[in-house]
Amino acid sequence: MSRTWWIVLILVAAGVGLAILVGVLGTRNEPSKSEAASSLCSSLGDLESSVKTLTSIDTSTATKSDFQSDVTGVQDAWDKVKSDAQDVKNAPMGSLDTAWDNFESAVKNVPSSSSVSDAVSSVTSSAQALASAAQSTASSVNCSPTSG
Repeated sequence: MSRTWWIVLILVAAGVGLAILVGVLGTRNEPSKSEAASSLCSSLGDLESSVKTLTSIDTSTATKSDFQSDVTGVQDAWDKVKSDAQDVKNAPMGSLDTAWDNFESAVKNVPSSSSVSDAVSSVTSSAQALASAAQSTASSVNCSPTSG
């Protein structure tokens, strides 16, 4: 073989090696992306579940403390969603943020003198919208269907 042919062969081999190296390094972080998305999916499911717990409270036996505890459960689940969403690049949080703002506003506007039944009625619509937005976000992140 001629000297030019060897140079071409070496350059092709180096190019293939470089392409393989770039491919390996490019996919090296994939498991963490998958793990972050999985965490977000889990927290979105927890948010839906906590909203369901709140909206299905037995108003004939529940106390205001029970209602507040369920609201706190939704808040805690929301905090986890926000935290997990920060780890997922381009997580589609717009409609979920809006739904949260509406829910939070509804909760703040419940008069302290309200019965548990009235309090639940006051927040149910915005809570259901929050759960729906969580489902939509989960779908956008390609989560498997939740059992909420």
